[in-house]
Amino acid sequence: MKNPSMGPGEWIIVGGLVALLGLLIAALFPESFRSTPVVDAAPAASQPVSNALLTPPGQEALRMIPVAAPARPADGGGTQNGLVLLQQAPRVTFRGKVQQLSEQPQSDGQLHVWLTDPVGGETRISVGPGWFLKYLGCPLAHDIFLEGSGFTFEKGGRSPLVYAKRIRMNGKICELRNDEGFALWSNKLQ
Repeated sequence: MKNPSMGPGEWIIVGGLVALLGLLIAALFPESFRSTPVVDAAPAASQPVSNALLTPPGQEALRMIPVAAPARPADGGGTQNGLVLLQQAPRVTFRGKVQQLSEQPQSDGQLHVWLTDPVGGETRISVGPGWFLKYLGCPLAHDIFLEGSGFTFEKGGRSPLVYAKRIRMNGKICELRNDEGFALWSNKLQ
């Protein structure tokens, strides 16, 4: 019986498969094959910003001017390492008689309510989608008394839009948003 050996074509195929396997392994573990040092993307405030990796040796004096610098407040507070600190939205309470009820399909698809308080002031409230209110057993209607609490994200203005967190009508309490202001009807919370 003759001992079969591989021909040149078969050696090329095996070599190609080994090279392909090597590329796949290199793609899975890129850090282990890195030839350039890792550079911190956020340099400290005392270090000059440089593009030393992009300049040829001997021309380190040529530097790119940074287009965007980290945000630094004038008073020294409010940010840390160029990050803007978030603030919790102001909580507001509301109560009054439903003067107008409108669905806003072109903007957010939610029901918006205009309340008239006992003093005659008007408050606009974004409540939530009609289907969610029906699901909770909180159908809105004209001329009912509504009270609740929520958030406002607008600074200034005579009557900013209030996003209802919780409403109470006819003795029933309906939760609409969590403490961070995220909608409870959204699937993004799951």
